[in-house]
Amino acid sequence: MSAKALKWIIYITGALCLYMFVAIRYEPLFNGILREKVVEGYWDKTKYGEMYYFSMIRHFREPGLPPAKEKFEHSDKQASLEEARILTFGDSFFEFSRLKQFPERLADDFSTRVHYVNNDFPLRYLKENNYQDTTPKLLIYERTERYIPLSFEQFHSGEVNSPPGETESRGILARAKDKLFYDKSEDLYNVIMKRSYPTTGLYSFFSTLKFDLFGYISRLTPVYHKNGSESWLFYYDQVNEEKTSYYYQHTQLEIDTLCDNMASLARDLKEQYNLELVYLPMPAKYTIHHGVVNSDPYNNFLPYLYEGLEERGVRYIKLLDDFLSSEQRLYYRTDSHWTQAGIDLTYNRSLEYIQGDSVLNTLLR
Repeated sequence: MSAKALKWIIYITGALCLYMFVAIRYEPLFNGILREKVVEGYWDKTKYGEMYYFSMIRHFREPGLPPAKEKFEHSDKQASLEEARILTFGDSFFEFSRLKQFPERLADDFSTRVHYVNNDFPLRYLKENNYQDTTPKLLIYERTERYIPLSFEQFHSGEVNSPPGETESRGILARAKDKLFYDKSEDLYNVIMKRSYPTTGLYSFFSTLKFDLFGYISRLTPVYHKNGSESWLFYYDQVNEEKTSYYYQHTQLEIDTLCDNMASLARDLKEQYNLELVYLPMPAKYTIHHGVVNSDPYNNFLPYLYEGLEERGVRYIKLLDDFLSSEQRLYYRTDSHWTQAGIDLTYNRSLEYIQGDSVLNTLLR
């Protein structure tokens, strides 16, 4: 290779590296080289939840996914805490913006003001935001099955841990450090490799080849079913030995602790803020659709939870039987989240429950 050719290779490589260094910090440049653009407010730049993107194996690309759109909480429909008539706390199911979101449907169907936040700790959130309203309101708390043991293994309180103060000069240095050594840089460089115009095809080709030859797939999706257009991926935390798993055997003490903490939260929200809490425990994808890979018995976490909440007089929406008996596909095959049929079933059952409760029904409007 001539010195001149080597020099041009170095120049071009340097320019590309500089472009990527700036691009991960400046979204227009970042989007400029992506085949699939980033939608502001839709997950993050790494498409968390859409499991195809962990490995980019072509067999697991699900066609026909609805396009992502602006999240409810970033829209003009999102109400402030004070003006909202309904408060909704939830995880990524309530935030899944490829479909019309649950909080947005409430706002539109009942012409009411709804506030949504992805937050595990309502008491703390209300205190942090100086919420003092005692007008009777409905609070819907959604949590996917696998995260309930993590969200409620500890007692919920409204205590707020204030971060240590910092001087102005330290703050300036910290912000400068964040810009230079961006803590998400490795993830975002990975996104560029997977989704940019010049690299997506090659990345997917070699990922698929490794899978076909050696069975290599991301550790985040260790359980899968390859069957042409009916291929499935399942997230690791539903099939491991942790408390999030379909297989974990919860003791009675653990179930009682979860239910006691859930009952305590409902009671404290009512006493401190006059909020009527109803839980929406979402069955996990593996619980409903694991039959495509095996016939392993269920650990019965949700039935045990239902029984404990019933004993304590805690309001909850029971979805498991309806989900198990449905003949429709309720979750996307290679995504963690519900399909249109899944959210429709959940939303309709939720309204039936709320409208059947005289106290909650008055708070819908």
